[in-house]
Amino acid sequence: MLLEFMVVAILSLVLAVWAGGEWAQRSRALQARSLAAWMEIARDAADAFLARHAHELAVAPADDALAERGFADWRAPRWDELRAAGLLAGGWQAAGPLRRTLGLRVVREGACPGPVPDCRVQALVHARPALQTARGGVDEALVAEWLQAAGGRGMVVWPHRPGFISGAGLRIPVPEADVADWAPGTVALAARMAPAHGGGPGAGTDDTAYLRIRDARDPDFQGDATVQGVVRSGTRLAASDSLHLEQGWSVGDACAPEGALGRLGKGPGLLSCRQGAWVPLARPAGGGYLLNSRRGCQDSLGGSTVNPVTGMCACPTGYVRATVAESGSVTGPEGLTIGYLCLPQD
Repeated sequence: MLLEFMVVAILSLVLAVWAGGEWAQRSRALQARSLAAWMEIARDAADAFLARHAHELAVAPADDALAERGFADWRAPRWDELRAAGLLAGGWQAAGPLRRTLGLRVVREGACPGPVPDCRVQALVHARPALQTARGGVDEALVAEWLQAAGGRGMVVWPHRPGFISGAGLRIPVPEADVADWAPGTVALAARMAPAHGGGPGAGTDDTAYLRIRDARDPDFQGDATVQGVVRSGTRLAASDSLHLEQGWSVGDACAPEGALGRLGKGPGLLSCRQGAWVPLARPAGGGYLLNSRRGCQDSLGGSTVNPVTGMCACPTGYVRATVAESGSVTGPEGLTIGYLCLPQD
């Protein structure tokens, strides 16, 4: 008997250790996806910085050339400077998942300083410190999760090529100013200045055809508009018809920014972004129905007892039925009637 207890105890310990390791791995994977989402917001801010100061960045003769614009060193803008300039949401946190912080480095290539497109400007958003194991090697499992979440836009400093940041069809030299900040395992996202933003002072300022930064005119667009980046309003967002959330999510998926709204991928319902993950916010009632063993979805007088939400004796997608009432008998002439209530599955 004692030997059997010892075997059971050993098996229980092995299962507990395995389950603990599996849970820790899944937790780190979720954190890696959250890190990618957090870095995407920072990359959007870097995109906006490049777009706003395109010509100035290309021709800047010194690091403090944008000091009057609120940036002490345009080569390494600080996140509080971007926030003060309205390029980064006020609620964005400087410290993120996996206890990482982010660095931002603006680099130029080509005939610089000089006009666009002779001088090309890009920004690199990278996580600090690098994603490494306790022994100092690249945490390849964590990096793989991050690359998958980055959707093909991610770049990594690999041990076999430490002087470059490598991505999908892209390789960028590590910035010389802060080489120590780019250890193997460093993950990064790149923001590039679009050629249309260049052209020197006065480019694209025709009042009849273009909008300018901080333009007070109402463009009164009469057709559809497609925007690749974030659409931000200073007060409220109003729509005369409806708001269509195309992409659906599952409860627990990584998200950003904090407070964002989304919809469930399966079944009706709204989600809210809380602490880097989607959580249920609101879901419409699933309804309920009565089912009789002899009459089906009808009462004794022939009236319908179907679920008013679905129009049948069933729950909507994403809901499960719960028994709330039961009467009659299977063998009796009246049959057995069971009442069901549809509850959210998540």
